[in-house]
Amino acid sequence: MSKALDELLTKLPQWLGQFTHCLTHPSQVLSEQLATPATPTADDKPAPHPVTDGAAFLILSFAVAAGVSIAFPVASMSSLEAVKADGPLAQSAGVLRDLFVLLGAAALVHGGSRLLGNRQGFAGFFRAVARFSGVTLVLMALVGALTNLGMADPTVARNWQELRQLTEAFAAPMETVLCKIDPKTGQLPPGTDLGAFKPEALLQAQALFQETMSRPMVLIAAGLQTLCLTALCLWLGWVWWRYLRICGLSPARALAASALGAAALGASYLLLSLIDGGQMNSQLMQRCS
Repeated sequence: MSKALDELLTKLPQWLGQFTHCLTHPSQVLSEQLATPATPTADDKPAPHPVTDGAAFLILSFAVAAGVSIAFPVASMSSLEAVKADGPLAQSAGVLRDLFVLLGAAALVHGGSRLLGNRQGFAGFFRAVARFSGVTLVLMALVGALTNLGMADPTVARNWQELRQLTEAFAAPMETVLCKIDPKTGQLPPGTDLGAFKPEALLQAQALFQETMSRPMVLIAAGLQTLCLTALCLWLGWVWWRYLRICGLSPARALAASALGAAALGASYLLLSLIDGGQMNSQLMQRCS
């Protein structure tokens, strides 16, 4: 373990240089990554294989993003016991999910561009995707950490803890009520006893949530997040456009490929939402039976 950590730390300066270069000179990085693999160096050492080099950068980027997410976790409504039990593991799993989403999205849009004349080989494509996906992972983790700015307000921190406790208290009664819903109509039978699930308490929690989210520090954090995410989306859009142009697509074909990719991403997002919804319903029905 110590040897692996030492090796990771020795590669961090090189990774930081590649990260900065990729962020500030995306067009140049694309040209380098999509080019034919370099010839052996002067000391007769073979040049790094494109796939291996890209995978190494992506793995290190994942490690950095996971470290940021664990050190500065995004504030959530998860119960206190759940956060205490598997907080670091859950944060790492969230970064891993983001990684798979990024790679899947890249594969979809690249597939759409192939239909319109893109003939870029797998090695160069993967190497470029690994670089920009790694940078995006780290940036997303840093943007998520901005939620902690709101917690600098003692009122927000206190209210958030209270809301998490209320969420934990509502979990069991809410599940009991959901189990009584008629699956055909989606409504509760008339005269259903709500038990410990009191609508008045839910309205009180909603008012507390709205009060918390309207605090100045929370609004500042939300504004910074929105600004950073907008900049990240514009940067990724520029990277995608430059990728299509470097691959030889005309502006018209690049625009068509972008529209096709956006449609594929939208359909995939809808499919994933349906899958998540189905999984949640299945788990609920299992607990109700």
